[in-house]
Amino acid sequence: MSFTFDDLNEEQRRAVTIEKGPILILAGAGSGKTRVITYRIAYLISKRLTSPRGIIAITFTNKAADEMKSRITSMLGRGDIWIRTFHSTCAKILRESLRRNRALGSLIKRSENYTIYDEHDQQTVIKECLKDLNIDLQEWSPGYVGAMINRVKEDLQKPDNIDHDLVRRVYEQYNKRLEQYNAVDFDDLIMLTVKLFQQDRSTLEHYQNLFRYILVDEYQDTNKAQYVFTRLLAEKYRNLCVVGDDDQSIYSWRGAEIRNILDFEKDFPETAVIKLEQNYRSTKTILKAASSVVDNNEYRKPKTLWCENQDGEEISFYLADDAYTEAAYVARRIIEGRLQGQSLNDFAVFYRVNYQSRMFEECFVRFQIPYELVGALKFYERAEIKNVLAYLKVIVNPNDSVGLKRIINVPSRKIGNITVEKLNKYCEENGYSLYQGLSQCRHITALDQKTVEKLMKFIALMNDLRKKSKELDLFELVMIVVRQSGYLDSLSDRETDADYIRRKNIEELIISIKEYNKQHPNAALANYLADVSLRGDIDDWDRDSAKVNLMTLHNAKGLEFDTVFITGVEDGLVPHYKSRSDQYQYEEERRLLYVGITRACKKLHLTCARQRESFRSGTMYPSISPFLREIPKNVISGAVIDYDDMG
Repeated sequence: MSFTFDDLNEEQRRAVTIEKGPILILAGAGSGKTRVITYRIAYLISKRLTSPRGIIAITFTNKAADEMKSRITSMLGRGDIWIRTFHSTCAKILRESLRRNRALGSLIKRSENYTIYDEHDQQTVIKECLKDLNIDLQEWSPGYVGAMINRVKEDLQKPDNIDHDLVRRVYEQYNKRLEQYNAVDFDDLIMLTVKLFQQDRSTLEHYQNLFRYILVDEYQDTNKAQYVFTRLLAEKYRNLCVVGDDDQSIYSWRGAEIRNILDFEKDFPETAVIKLEQNYRSTKTILKAASSVVDNNEYRKPKTLWCENQDGEEISFYLADDAYTEAAYVARRIIEGRLQGQSLNDFAVFYRVNYQSRMFEECFVRFQIPYELVGALKFYERAEIKNVLAYLKVIVNPNDSVGLKRIINVPSRKIGNITVEKLNKYCEENGYSLYQGLSQCRHITALDQKTVEKLMKFIALMNDLRKKSKELDLFELVMIVVRQSGYLDSLSDRETDADYIRRKNIEELIISIKEYNKQHPNAALANYLADVSLRGDIDDWDRDSAKVNLMTLHNAKGLEFDTVFITGVEDGLVPHYKSRSDQYQYEEERRLLYVGITRACKKLHLTCARQRESFRSGTMYPSISPFLREIPKNVISGAVIDYDDMG
């Protein structure tokens, strides 16, 4: 094994070659942090400081993890290293621990074949809880209550510590149902792993001894639960390397705590601090604009991005009359770029909130510009895909009542909601799971004979599929499921346009499972379902598709494009109006613009509108963003450059 450091600068080389102790790498935008992480892994193995199995690298997206694995494999010729997201890491630790010691199941009240519930599944369970507690769903929506429960779990709070009485009652009921269903939500994965580490010393020591070296990417995005998990894992050997950029901390709304990176040296006083300030992505002009904005933040570690790239073009500013004129301007610039030889996927359009995409979508259709909404409805969130996956989840975990209720009448078996309610009542009275209750349905006096026959036919199908799952690989099993359940045939029979699309989506799912089967020939069904459940907003995006990319500023993080349009740079959008009274949130809005600016490699367009239509407020006349005034005028060109005339 041999490799050189010829393509590393001095600070990158230093970050790679420190052999022991905690390291804080402050990696500015475009400074090559992925290269540093992969080289550090290769260095530790080449110097025989640890085996490949003694390293764990944790990041926030499967896409980033896959990129690291690919680089490591090309460097070392092997990829047997734990490179995973936080949630995937904890899912694997939980399942391994429960398999190794089944007695731990009583501690976290789950067995190893647990199901991972996504946001939709979570809200389904919360809705059940709200009904049980006679709480008005109009006043307390499942989504709103779910968000509060998520924050409680991210902060590792116990029910007794929750001040809000209603949230505490729903939280307790919600957790009971998850235990009954042998299910976890995303935040449970980390919270329960922390609980396992804190209450079972042997499990903690097993993973501490296994992972002598720990690397965490995007550390500025960690919440309290992720912080505690990392600290526990690293406390024995203290070989913790965290990589991040406080200037790109933009996720406080989902629990990220910027203090984790700002105060890292308080937890590890012996920390070596390394700043990666050389940018390899953007022009000097773009970096000057980005730095001039973020330098106004108080809560940050000082750093200055620089590059050896050319000055590049000035930043283009356009003040549109309205939202449609703004969208038309973007469309014209893209068409001009295409005529000059640029590819459509060289362009990205960013906006602060999702509803802003509508005008661009309508305009791009008129101009016949292909586009892709990044982070919109994901493939695995489509109803027909969730239906097939629900069959697979119930095969693995028959206690998954959410999945069972989803498929009991898909395709139609003429088993209605009233029947399911009667079945539920019987199960609650007799202490059965819903699956067990189905097997006992002939004893339910409230059900007529025809209904019992339908239920018995369904449970016979599921029992047969569960039996076959032990004999078949993933691809063979899913083929049996879609055929034997009758679901695929039901879509083919009607053959409406919508059913045709659903059938094609299911066929695409089957193809993806076939590919997964080839890559993971011995993977258990539970492992496949965990991988699917933990896919993020950006993981299914095809960077190479010949389409313009439309996305929110939050989804843009970690990406780069030749030409970037940041639209709606107005007071009330960037910064968002909700941030006005809170300095921390206001500074996060400034960081969000900084992230958007630093995604651009060669050309940056900033746009805003003199007026916008709002459902609640009617016609609005926004001022330009105060952040725009922080950019030096000598790097901006456009139709209007006198900020004093812009409101």
